[in-house]
Amino acid sequence: MAKVWPSLDGAVARAADDPRDARAEVLRAAGPLAADALPEFLEHAARVFAAAGLPAEAAFLAGRARDVEDAHARLLGLPADTARAQRTLADFVPSGAVTASLLHDHLRRLVTHPEPETAHRWAREMVGAFLDAGTVPYPNFVADLLPVARAAGLDPAAEERFVAERMLRGGLLPRAPLPVWEALDGALRGLAADDEPLDLLIAARPDPDLYDDPEPRAAHHRHWLLLLGLVGAGRRLPREWFRDAGPLPADELMRLAGAAGDRLFPPPGRWFDPAADPVVGRAAPHPLTPAEPKRRGFNDDGPPWRPNTDFAKVAANLESGAGPDARRELDAFVRGLGRYDNIDYRAVLRPMLEHGPIRRVLGEQFAEWRDECAAGDLDGLEPALLRLVPMAEAMPDAEVLAGLEIADPVDAAWRALRAGVPEELRFPSVGQGAATAVLHGEVLTLGLAGKRVVVHGPDGVLHEQDLAFPTGTFPWSDGTDTYLSRLHDGRPETYRVAGGGRLEVPDGDRLRWPQSPTSVPVTFPGAAEPVQVTLDRGVLRLLADGRTIARRRYSQGPESGVVMPPPGFWPHLPPADADGSAVLRRLDRAGFARLVDAALVGDRELDDALARVLPEVTDARLRGAVRTLADRAAAALRRTLRLHDALGLARPAGTPGLVASVSGLRAGRRIGQLPAVRHLADLLAEAAETGPAYDTPHPLGRVAAPRPNYLRFGALGGEALLAARPWTPEYQRAKARDWLGALGDTPWGDGSGRWRRLWFQANATQDPVGQVWRTPNGAMMILSFQDHPHKDSVAMEYSPDGTFRDFVFPGWTNKYDPRPQGWGGADRVARFLRLLDERGPAPYDVRSVHRLAERTGLRLHTAASAAYGFSFTVGREGESSLLPSEVGALYRDPETGELAKHESWQLDDALREVLMPDEPEDLWIEGLAVDKAVEWWEREGSRITWPRAA
Repeated sequence: MAKVWPSLDGAVARAADDPRDARAEVLRAAGPLAADALPEFLEHAARVFAAAGLPAEAAFLAGRARDVEDAHARLLGLPADTARAQRTLADFVPSGAVTASLLHDHLRRLVTHPEPETAHRWAREMVGAFLDAGTVPYPNFVADLLPVARAAGLDPAAEERFVAERMLRGGLLPRAPLPVWEALDGALRGLAADDEPLDLLIAARPDPDLYDDPEPRAAHHRHWLLLLGLVGAGRRLPREWFRDAGPLPADELMRLAGAAGDRLFPPPGRWFDPAADPVVGRAAPHPLTPAEPKRRGFNDDGPPWRPNTDFAKVAANLESGAGPDARRELDAFVRGLGRYDNIDYRAVLRPMLEHGPIRRVLGEQFAEWRDECAAGDLDGLEPALLRLVPMAEAMPDAEVLAGLEIADPVDAAWRALRAGVPEELRFPSVGQGAATAVLHGEVLTLGLAGKRVVVHGPDGVLHEQDLAFPTGTFPWSDGTDTYLSRLHDGRPETYRVAGGGRLEVPDGDRLRWPQSPTSVPVTFPGAAEPVQVTLDRGVLRLLADGRTIARRRYSQGPESGVVMPPPGFWPHLPPADADGSAVLRRLDRAGFARLVDAALVGDRELDDALARVLPEVTDARLRGAVRTLADRAAAALRRTLRLHDALGLARPAGTPGLVASVSGLRAGRRIGQLPAVRHLADLLAEAAETGPAYDTPHPLGRVAAPRPNYLRFGALGGEALLAARPWTPEYQRAKARDWLGALGDTPWGDGSGRWRRLWFQANATQDPVGQVWRTPNGAMMILSFQDHPHKDSVAMEYSPDGTFRDFVFPGWTNKYDPRPQGWGGADRVARFLRLLDERGPAPYDVRSVHRLAERTGLRLHTAASAAYGFSFTVGREGESSLLPSEVGALYRDPETGELAKHESWQLDDALREVLMPDEPEDLWIEGLAVDKAVEWWEREGSRITWPRAA
């Protein structure tokens, strides 16, 4: 039976004029009713007012019904009738009586409904009623739906997709506010994977009438464009759409246009090559460029191949075309030849080269390096030497090295400097941050930090403007309009800047793209003839007399606050340092060689030499370029001389003095010792002539200390003995020859007796390296300082007359006894090496070792270590296995056969030095100089406390 409720006719009649009184009358009518009837009565009243076209009063009364239910549940424990509320609100939707707060409250209640599936069905009905009525409930309704779906065990993404599809197909998205779009973003992306929903999304442009404020209107429009871009809507958009849309925000337009592809942008034509284009072309890395290490900080220069490596597998990988990794691995192995001192790399190469695929690939690689080595420019010579030098030192007779021509790096760098270097031109300043430089005709456009554009003409700045542009795009101007160009998926795209951060696709059937010459004659300041400057595939080349004199990767970004423009603009650039350029044009080879000589010593010497040789060069950037060129030439010269020595080729004429061979000896791998020792000798010879000598040392100053290997000082005789052993492996003999040739060609190895090494226990608290002292004998320099754990220092002392007497060095004590210069002299070293070549290794006689032990009282194995070395250490097992049985027996206990404990490395070195005969010929005739060694032992050796081996 239908319930009879109090009449509401009077309240309805007064509601239009006095809604407050009408509401109060309804509430008074509810007063006499039973408590459990109140919610239903209020819902009845809401229906009456809704039917009368009074949605606001209906919404108020429906809300009051919910308040009463809440109070009853809280105070009386009466459950709310959610089903009745669902029916009431669903019926109210078409009348507009369900407000956002009513729906929000209802959805919140459904989350805790005891039947989640039913609650979820009701929630969708409520939202569906709004959507069926053509309205959007409220901006955040999606967020209120999701908890109901979760309670029912549904995936929130599925709920979003349900709502998104309802709104997309119902045409409601244009009238949905931005929060709804944001909430449904992921679902709309998923739906747009199909063409039909994508077309609906394209048509769902937000209604601009949603907003009075232009700022949220623009934000909503950008969100729609961004969404279209993310789903690749450009593939469905015709060219007319972009034309009708007008200027659009840059990021959104480029994403859409990028997907539109060839339908939107005219084809560039058959002659367009992205790799060669001055704007987007980049220098490709060399195919043999080492791959990045697998672990940060892990240096893996190549495979640790050994003679037992399965080279058949290596060859198979190369033959099968296993990709660039196999070739890079082979190249890395070549670059790493000689890395480890105890490996016979020739023995590794021999079986490796028996495999045809390996020989073929090496032949191909070395053909390139041979060409680069002979080309005559420093840029080709440097990478070639990294391969040629290790191969030549490991296997000088390798077929890939036959007939090798080697450019002179000093000549190459000097010619490049004389012809002109880019730093002589004043490149545009761009400050800090990223920068681009694009040339179109004679108009140069600089893009600064992704937010500003400066346009230059031949006579100066034409135009400046603030313009935000994304990374990977290049702003440029034709003198009238400004454009942004980019290479997208291999396709050139150009947009016209329309202002306000917006772009548009230019009209026309021809691609708009910056055009500039890739090869131009450039006359550097002070030059009589131009140099041809070319830009191809990201590589800048400078050519003079038809020869490449310099190459470098074209820098697309700023360096030291300036940016390099394309070559076509170089003729319009002013000189950076006209006086400096003029002196570079006049610089002769000898002057540049002095710079290289200084660079061989170190940075400070090079800076000083620049001030002496080229004082007119004052521009910091140009000065830095000259400095870098001299430094590179010095590094290449060291490797070039190593290559000449390894192959037995004549050294180039005009080699700078610090590395030139004075005596004809070859330094090979140890070429770096020559400038270090010679510079040290010059410094100390000068210091020894400075002021009077006193009984105690006094400081003269401090310099950048050279870094010769002082551990090798006074050991040339011992090096010769070890090189002459019959069982010394040939690869170790070659290294010994290099030490003999290097130090024998310096004052350290001249046998004059004017040098000695001092090893102090230091009490210093600060690093003393580089300190120069005037000593009673001459002069001394501190070369090293070990702060932990021993605080010791090594010094070299020079005496002009070869007279040394001990002195007190305040605050220092001798850690080891001074080491004298020992055996040497360039003539002796040269005779020794010639005898070694002509006669082969010297004969040995173990009886001389027995005789040495008997006359000195040394243990037999100690005498053997001095005479023949001690090769029973980790990593030297291969060498110890070569010892003749009678020699090996010297190191073992005659009763047990156990290896005797090694005694003292310092004793080995000192005694071995005096075992070398003064005249090299005597080593082949008489053998070890036992008498000389015994005399030394009795005179001073026996009184020295020799440190024991650990």
